Amino acid sequence: MERIYSLQGLRGVAVLGVVLFHMTAVEHKYSGGDILLPPLLDFFQLGVDLFFIVSGFVMVIVSRGRFQSVAESKRFLFNRVSRIYPTYWLYYGLTLAVLLVQPGMVNSTHGSSNLLMSFLLLPNDKVLLVMVAWSLLFELWFYLVFTGLMCFRERWLPALLVGWAAMLVIFNSVQDWQDYSPALQIMLHPYGLEFIVGVALALLFYSRLSARIPTSLVGAALVAALLPGIGLIGYYRLFDGVGMLRMLAVSAVFGTLILGLAVLERRRHLRMPAFLVAVGDMSYTVYLSHLLVLGVIGRVWQMLGARPDSLLDNVLFSALMMTAVLCYGWVGYRCFEKPVLDRSSAFSRRRFRLDGISGQA
Repeated sequence: MERIYSLQGLRGVAVLGVVLFHMTAVEHKYSGGDILLPPLLDFFQLGVDLFFIVSGFVMVIVSRGRFQSVAESKRFLFNRVSRIYPTYWLYYGLTLAVLLVQPGMVNSTHGSSNLLMSFLLLPNDKVLLVMVAWSLLFELWFYLVFTGLMCFRERWLPALLVGWAAMLVIFNSVQDWQDYSPALQIMLHPYGLEFIVGVALALLFYSRLSARIPTSLVGAALVAALLPGIGLIGYYRLFDGVGMLRMLAVSAVFGTLILGLAVLERRRHLRMPAFLVAVGDMSYTVYLSHLLVLGVIGRVWQMLGARPDSLLDNVLFSALMMTAVLCYGWVGYRCFEKPVLDRSSAFSRRRFRLDGISGQA
């Protein structure tokens, strides 16, 4: 599979943004009353949107040339599911252990969880036990739909995407997805547009047209996305809503960043910082674990370090929170997530190669 380092770097940016967004609530709860982190960090909840667009892009990378093959469709779905569940179950188990020992420490302000539905990552009307895992419900839905799309000819993919996008736009123009059952809320949510945009951008990236785009135009588009684009999203606080306006605006801005950086990288005009690529590699572990780590650091700080008469303790608290999240993320990725992924990938290559051979025979 082709490795585009700018995509990993953007994953790193996305997860760092989500961590910063949640750090503001932890600081407010445990810092002793004074606040350092600014409210504008609310913008970084859009890190999840960036994840969705990047995810769509990656789906094209891992599926190119593999359409209309039963073995490849099975392999695709297995790889996606094995990417999600084992690491998720680790943090589900840790969160469940905390819940059993100290129930008030887990989602105390969000109500109870359906433990079985949370374990299986199935839509339900209660908060998931691992609260941030709500985004995984969308990822799993996207993977299931894309597996279905792989049953058709690869050249039909643009038309199929247009049909899917049109359905979402028409539905959300006349109906409210929140009026439906939990499963339909996932299927009909305009978040699907972000995934579709990611897929469309990858198709453009691999098309002949992308080579004809002048580098100067790519640079100008990136500047426009970074300055007025992100500025307008923040000014109008589009992250406060969950409708089509947010999805379309964020898709346009973040999509420009993704495609522009990928094109510049391919033309050797860009090298993504190694730190962001490393954080991108461990972004899934960081995403799933950071609330647990922040909660532990917050309680320790409340006992030992909070000084309401000085902001210096807030600086130290914030630095400690981010350092702890990243240090644990590296350990969790290297000791659990990566070994599990390596083994599942090896199994996938053996198992579905045999399916492919028997199918051809």
